[in-house]
Amino acid sequence: LMLTCAAAHAHKPSDSYLILKVAEGGVAGQWDIALRDLEYAIGLDADGNGEITWGELSARHDNLASYALARLQIAAGGKTCTLQAVDHLVDHHSDGAYAVLKFNAACPESGSRLTIGYGLFFDLDPTHRGLARIESGGATQTAVLSPERREQSFDLVAPSLAAQIFAYVREGVWHIWIGFDHILFL
Repeated sequence: LMLTCAAAHAHKPSDSYLILKVAEGGVAGQWDIALRDLEYAIGLDADGNGEITWGELSARHDNLASYALARLQIAAGGKTCTLQAVDHLVDHHSDGAYAVLKFNAACPESGSRLTIGYGLFFDLDPTHRGLARIESGGATQTAVLSPERREQSFDLVAPSLAAQIFAYVREGVWHIWIGFDHILFL
């Protein structure tokens, strides 16, 4: 019976990787977005052969940047930053090819708080997640952006050691509390 079963293939959920490096006067960003998701959203495969070439992707760079950056808002010190695409690349992740959109966010005011508003693909795929990494002053923070948590704010000052320990303990307790396997084990 096991020999007659077809191979099972798991589909990796839709996600993108957003990296923000905060410096005085602005934010440098890199956004890796799966080509399969972009094909579904804006159509990249011009000849319809099922393969996206560099030529097809580069012909749609402006559309890609407009589509993506319209679904991302960054604010520093309570003031909205202006986003501008500066480069396009391609990278490969474990699940396939990704368009890499490099951009700058010119912020009129620097502050101790950065806010991200994220809405990429939520209208097309409610299971999509944005995985964000924010680097500032030698500290790194991460977040998962979802339809339920479209906007998140980050303190750019390095948290104290006590605050970091408290955050890890709180997340650990929550992880154990909601994990059925942990509850069953206990």
